[in-house]
Amino acid sequence: MDLTFVAITVIGVLITGISKSGFGGGIGVVAVPMMAPFIGGEQAIGILLPILLLMDVLTIRIYRHYFTWKLLKPVVPGIIVGIFAGAALLGVVSERGVQAIIGLMGIWVLAQRRWPVLGGAGKQGSSSGPLKAHFLGTMGGVGSVLAHAGAAPMQAHYLTLNVSKDVYLAQMAVAFGLMNAVKLIPYAYLGLLNPEIGTLTLMLIPLAFVGTWLGRWLSKRVDSAVFFRIMMVLLAVNSVYLLGRAVAG
Repeated sequence: MDLTFVAITVIGVLITGISKSGFGGGIGVVAVPMMAPFIGGEQAIGILLPILLLMDVLTIRIYRHYFTWKLLKPVVPGIIVGIFAGAALLGVVSERGVQAIIGLMGIWVLAQRRWPVLGGAGKQGSSSGPLKAHFLGTMGGVGSVLAHAGAAPMQAHYLTLNVSKDVYLAQMAVAFGLMNAVKLIPYAYLGLLNPEIGTLTLMLIPLAFVGTWLGRWLSKRVDSAVFFRIMMVLLAVNSVYLLGRAVAG
């Protein structure tokens, strides 16, 4: 096994774990692009899915007391539709096209935060309407299936709500857990989960625990106001990164 690939995979998984439990998945999108040049995008997403699910379970356990179904319910239908739509598009529609759409969506959310009149609400604390929530959930599902890149749409939804840091992290964790659990169905059907990737997946399990613990440790030491500023920066980085990937290929 290529040692460079192993090192890059270890770094990508640690970043993802820290991102999930500490910063709502804001930088976890980097893992697939880091691994893809070595083994291909489809094999990379297959290897990572069981690890992501484990991270989701660990993160949900940490923030379970802050979760509320009321805040998750609006995006659930879109997530389900998006996952199966993404599965149908896998291998048909360019991953770059999806990356571009998600990246532009993130930039639009940032613009709304800077100039609230663009969103028609005028206030940061205003909630997303049902259609907007369905759309963001759908985009999250599609991006999640194609490249484990569903964070930006979920950020776009929850960063427009007036919730605390821990509630935000709880909602993001459960949303990701739902996405990844449902993704098992199309991934298994499409042959993306197979015994050939099992050995590497097992090797990465300890890193899921380490990354999740580090993320929680960091989040507890960051003030809420600073935390949400970091989230906006991460959304910007995430969006620009996806746009860059879409343009550069």
